[in-house]
Amino acid sequence: IWKNRVQYGKGSDTVTKIICHRGYSGRYPENTMLAFQKAVETGADGIEMDVHLSKDGEVVVIHDERVDRTTNGTGFVKDMTLLELRKLNAAPTYAGEASVQKIPTLEEFFSFLEPTGMSVNVELKTGMFEYPGLEEKVWALTEQYHLQERIIFSSFHGQSLLRMKE
Repeated sequence: IWKNRVQYGKGSDTVTKIICHRGYSGRYPENTMLAFQKAVETGADGIEMDVHLSKDGEVVVIHDERVDRTTNGTGFVKDMTLLELRKLNAAPTYAGEASVQKIPTLEEFFSFLEPTGMSVNVELKTGMFEYPGLEEKVWALTEQYHLQERIIFSSFHGQSLLRMKE
């Protein structure tokens, strides 16, 4: 869990926000619906998560460009369809309630997040691959779920952020 202190105005008044990195990833498989649900249960103010595009153009929630580290599969996210990605287990090293988790779509995540009132930091993972159309799809979902006032977009790729701003 990240704890970010943000100071607004003058003086010593501060507002502290608790942002769960990839959901409650310290205890549950990162960027899974279980990790996001557990982040809500902790009372966190927000969630940071990561998005890529699948081969068939679906916005999926996963940190790495490759599925190797966080799933029981191998290969690049961009080379797999959503159906292929959904066949992978995103919790291969966890037992119990986390034993089988699927890679979620951004739409599933936004549908879950909308009623919680939480903020979200969507990291556009466009450093290695640009994913044409990613920003437009992410923005369309942001509007569909009315999250414009509760969202931060981040990326290590400046052009991606400029496209989001447009």
